[in-house]
This record gives sequence, C-alpha cells and structure tokens, in this order.
Amino acid sequence: MTSFFIYLVQSSLVFSCLYVLYIIVSSKVTFHQINRFSLLLMPVVALLAPLSYLLTLKAPSTIIQIPQFNEFIANSETVLVDTIEETSTKAYNFKTILFGLYILVSSLVFLRMLHSIWLLFQLKQQSKVTHNGNVQLIHTNHTNTFSFFNWIFISKHINPSENILIVEHEKAHVVLKHSIDVLLAEIYIVFFWFNPLVYRYRKSLKAVHEYQADSWVLNGATKTSNYLAVLLQNIEKETATSNSLYSYFNQSVIKKRIDMITRKPTAKVYKLTYSVFIMGAASLCLAFTKPNTTEKLLPSTTPQLAKEFVLDPPTLFPVQGKSKKDISSTYGKRRNPLKNGKKMMHNGIDIKAPIGTPVVATADGVIAKAADQDKWGNLIVIEHSDGYQTWYAHLQKFNVTKNQSVKKGDIIGYVGNTGASLGAHLHYEVHYKEAQVNPINFIKE
Repeated sequence: MTSFFIYLVQSSLVFSCLYVLYIIVSSKVTFHQINRFSLLLMPVVALLAPLSYLLTLKAPSTIIQIPQFNEFIANSETVLVDTIEETSTKAYNFKTILFGLYILVSSLVFLRMLHSIWLLFQLKQQSKVTHNGNVQLIHTNHTNTFSFFNWIFISKHINPSENILIVEHEKAHVVLKHSIDVLLAEIYIVFFWFNPLVYRYRKSLKAVHEYQADSWVLNGATKTSNYLAVLLQNIEKETATSNSLYSYFNQSVIKKRIDMITRKPTAKVYKLTYSVFIMGAASLCLAFTKPNTTEKLLPSTTPQLAKEFVLDPPTLFPVQGKSKKDISSTYGKRRNPLKNGKKMMHNGIDIKAPIGTPVVATADGVIAKAADQDKWGNLIVIEHSDGYQTWYAHLQKFNVTKNQSVKKGDIIGYVGNTGASLGAHLHYEVHYKEAQVNPINFIKE
C-alpha cells in the first residue's frame, strides 16, 4: 500500500514538472496540433516514468540481496511485543484510512463524470434532434453550445446568422475527435484528483481544442472579422451560464480564443523549443532508473586464493566456546509472536551467548558484506566455495572488512544485540546456491 502511494506522488511530481514546463514554454504559441500532442503525452510519461526502473537491463550479478528480516526472537518480553504490535497496528490503520479516503474521493470524482454524461443523454432525450451529415444537432433551451463525440448541443436562442459559424466550429471538434481527449483527461483526474494542476491541465487541453477548431473554421471561407463578432456576442452568454451542469463538457475560453486568433503566427524555428520537453521527459525517466552496476564480491585474485582454501562446506560452529546445546531457536516453521502468532519460516539458528563472545568463520571464504543492515543489525555475509554463503546477524561489532579473505576459525566479529533483537545472541544462516538451508546439517565441529 505504501508503494502505491509513493507511486502516486512520484507520478504527480513528474506530471507537474512537465505541465509547468508546458505553461512556460509553449502555452502561448500557435502550434496547436503539437501542443495537443504534448498535453496528451504528459499523463502517459507521468504514469510510466516512476516505472522506468523496470526497463533497466541488468546483467547477472552477484550482488547480495538482503531479504526482510523475520526472525523469531525467543526471549521477547510481552510488554515490548505488545508495544511493537500496537505501533504496527496504528501504522496499518492509518494507511488503511488513507487508502479508503483516496478510493472514496476517486469514486466520487468518477461518479461525477458519469453523472455529467448521463445528463447529456437526458438532455438529448428532452430536445429536438436533427441531422447534419454524420453529426446530430441537438436543439436545447440552454444558451451553451458544445459537442460530445458526434452530438452538437446547440441553443435554440442562437441567431440564424451565428448558427452556421457555431455549428462549423463544433463540427471541427467532432472531426478532430476532441471528446476522446476530454474523456482521457477526466479518467486521469479520477486517479490524480489530489494534484491541483490537473484541473488547470484540463483547461489547457480544452483551450487547445478551441484554438484548433477556430483555425479549422478560419481556414475556410469565413472572414476573421465576422467570426470574432460571433465570439464577442457569446462572451456575455457564457458568463451567464457558467454554473450550468451541462458546461462540464463546454468550459469555453472565448477571451483567450480571441487573443489567439488575433495573434501573429509563431515562427517555425520556435518548434525547436519542443526539444526541451523531450529532454525534460527523458531526464525525469532517468531519475527513476537504477544504476546498472555490478558489485564484485570476490577480489580479482580469487582463483589464486581459492587454491589456498580448503574446499568444504561451513562445518564449524559459529560461536567460539559454544556448542549445539547453546542453540535457543532452530531452523524451521514456528509461530511468530511479533506477527500475531502467524506461522513463519525461521531460516537459521539462534545461539545464545554473552555480548562480546567471538564469532568465527565456519569455512574459508571472502567477506561479501560487513555492514549495519536494518533489522539484521550488524551483518556479515561470507562467500564460500561451491556456492555456499554464511550469514551472521546482530553482531556487536566487526573484526573484518568487505572483500577480506578469511580462513575457517578466524574471528570475524562479536556476539551482540543489534537490529531486531531483544537479547544477546547470534542469528546464523547457511545459503547454498541462493537457497536457505538448515545450518545444523553442516555443523560437525
């Protein structure tokens, strides 16, 4: 659930960056077709950019992958367990409430969109319908004129002289399939309603639609002066009905349209500025990719060192001066009190010992990791021959460093109580060819 919210935030940030870039660079130019394409591409890039790390090709590597630590702690105190469970429950409840709120608002936004479409169907049924080619003219008592796919809702109160130009304008919306753009934008808003810029984005997209339709009409035999006169006459009508539910698919921007019509066409060389969008989108995608690095666990001299190592499994007991009788928790499934009694796999053994007791390498190898690793505490991972690894968790401190060669019996660290541990002990695991196996089966010394 947390990952879902992180994705939403990341996608919103990408979208916001691209839209702000559009406002600064391209919102006032006359390249309406390119602007439409740019606006439609923004949500796509925003949705895919946070997932771009999935497209990063990685060669097989020997990087140590640290799984989530789910060790059962034998000597946990009831009070502390209750506190941990209570904190976990509170965090879970907050995420659940937040997710529920998100779903609720998204559902309301979606229902509002469906309600508006339903109103259009109702309006059509209540009005007179005529046909003009493949377009249906729906004559309504409302002053707003707008289109929805191949339906053109036109007011009965429009003067005959205005009617021809307005219908031509709305036909342009039908031919250019602007209703598809609007629906896609509305669906995007259903999921990203919390981003205030999506509402400005919707207005910008509809404004570009209007600019395209105006250009379509003016490229015919219509005089610009006559067309501007019709637009001016409709400003007052639009203002009077701006709160109409039917204006959901209208939201005209007549004043901006007049400004765009009277503006001098932008020089073609200005198209080069759209490369800013390409670079911006590429940079945002790269920001989410993971570097394709391979971590070398073994030094370059491994073949020579291997000849000096004894090629056998990790058979030594990992805590100096201790034996199997000191094992407090064995390998296998058991009920974990930290997970509400859920049965979980314990992938190693726990060995009780005082803090500071030496921990030894159970076989020859090379230190692949020696670092603090969250719930694992101070963790050492040793890479051995023949596909073996041994893991030593909750150490007090290290006696080795990464890439250092060690021999069986060398002291590598000291028993501690770091990470998700409530008592001094060593958590010890044996991995064979990346599978966790029972360490008891190997211990012979």
